[in-house]
Amino acid sequence: MFFDFLQIIIGGIIVALIILQQRGGESSALFGPATSFLIKRRGLEKNLFFLTWALIFLFVIFSLLQFYKIV
Repeated sequence: MFFDFLQIIIGGIIVALIILQQRGGESSALFGPATSFLIKRRGLEKNLFFLTWALIFLFVIFSLLQFYKIV
């Protein structure tokens, strides 16, 4: 029961972090390709990227633990 709740919380945080990481270019489909170039991740963006992957890893581990009834 606790891990179900924990997975819901982690899933919501993952969604929020992914939305925060989206780059500009929403209008590129309407007006042609955007003239932006990729910049190296730095600072907060880099931390959000690594935090997202860490939470995805935890989410998968908790899912596997529940699937195999270890917890």
